[in-house]
Amino acid sequence: MKRLYSIIYLLGAFFTITSCSDWLDVSPETEKKQEDMFSTETGYKNVLTGAYIRMKSTSLYGDEMVHGTLSMLAQNWNNTSKGSKAAYLRIYDYKASEVESAVSSIYNNLYKVIADVNGLLKDIDANREVFKGNGYELTKAEALAIRAFCHFDVLRLFGPMPTDLPSAAILPYVTTVSTTPNSKITYEEYTAHLLNDLQEAEELFEGNDPICTYSIEKLNSPSFMEDTYWGYRQMRMNYYAVCAIKARLFLWLGNKTDALKYAKIVMDAKDNTGNKMYRLGNSDDCARKDYTLSCEHILNIYVKDLATTSLGTAKGYEKTKSLLTSQLYGSGSTDIRLNLMWDYVYDDYNWTYNNYFKKYLQSDNMPALAKNVLPLIRLYEMYLIAMECSSLEEANQLYSEMCIARDIPVVEIDDVNELKDIIGAEYNKEFCGEGQTFYAFKRLAIETIPFAAEPGSVSTYVIPLPVQETI
Repeated sequence: MKRLYSIIYLLGAFFTITSCSDWLDVSPETEKKQEDMFSTETGYKNVLTGAYIRMKSTSLYGDEMVHGTLSMLAQNWNNTSKGSKAAYLRIYDYKASEVESAVSSIYNNLYKVIADVNGLLKDIDANREVFKGNGYELTKAEALAIRAFCHFDVLRLFGPMPTDLPSAAILPYVTTVSTTPNSKITYEEYTAHLLNDLQEAEELFEGNDPICTYSIEKLNSPSFMEDTYWGYRQMRMNYYAVCAIKARLFLWLGNKTDALKYAKIVMDAKDNTGNKMYRLGNSDDCARKDYTLSCEHILNIYVKDLATTSLGTAKGYEKTKSLLTSQLYGSGSTDIRLNLMWDYVYDDYNWTYNNYFKKYLQSDNMPALAKNVLPLIRLYEMYLIAMECSSLEEANQLYSEMCIARDIPVVEIDDVNELKDIIGAEYNKEFCGEGQTFYAFKRLAIETIPFAAEPGSVSTYVIPLPVQETI
């Protein structure tokens, strides 16, 4: 067990390593610090770890980009507190100071993560000799994947709708460390950079990533590895995570052929024993208190104190059960996402029933791999991408597997319009509290957003850039 959590504690404790924060303050007088940092493989590992730590901060994927602002944009929670950020996001009021502050923090911190890995990537090719084994390939691949992952989320939040592309420059794609402001580039240029980073990461991971050889279970007990730093592959960028990100990106770009290709790579992945790398979760997993269905996790982050938060105790995140039933699941639904991931309990203090979200509920007897983790990419999304990109016959076959896993009746999809409606509803049901639903609505240009007070439109889906970026 001590081995199992060694990397987790490394990620949690790394804030105490001052050298990691020192190098991030890039200025002429810190050039020597950077040179010292990157003179050893350990230095590169420390900086890479620091980038992951920043990613799991509450301003990013430890809160706001998963169950916070992104879930509020998707109307996942009751928004009843007048003057709160959630109340303003219910009507997509991006001028409210509470919202401006939140989205500005997201934007700035995404680019800070990008700056972290850009510092690492700056001279990594010239310093290749400091690495042992395949450390160079893995370090560079993870850094490129992080850079692409964060840039893609900047695009999905602040960029244009895929159905309404401008010819003007939109956002900066940052690949260097500099004190000079980066110029915005066009959508075509931006997405070309994304594809280039992901392609290079994929090529570096191939033949080098341990996840291509060993099972996830084995890699989460990596004492057999010469360098255990490269274990725990679900908690960091890996070959299949890059394939999944490429599937997301190609779908965003309207390239269904390549989106399907990369989704299938993940769906068909097998470990060295011939078993599937990932499988769809089901009610048996929920019975083991594994509500995030960790068997589906392609990429997740570890949040050490999740059990002490309102999210981890299933208190404070709620949605009226009658609304979920009437607008999303239907009366009498057997869907495990309604019946097993929400807790309908009586509140003695307020003399009323509350419907609490318990996907992230922590329990002493839950599987170790499911504890204190927030999923960033899951297998179910790959199924949805494959459904959207396949023939109607193939889409029905995939949906049948998904229905069985979620304990709902298998239905026959008759046409592409019905397919779009089902996919939109599935993103809403499946990714509650995970931060992916709003992106799907934006890509699909969904006009009727469930539970929202305003319709889906360009002004709804394209979040204004922070004020400092518009001056």
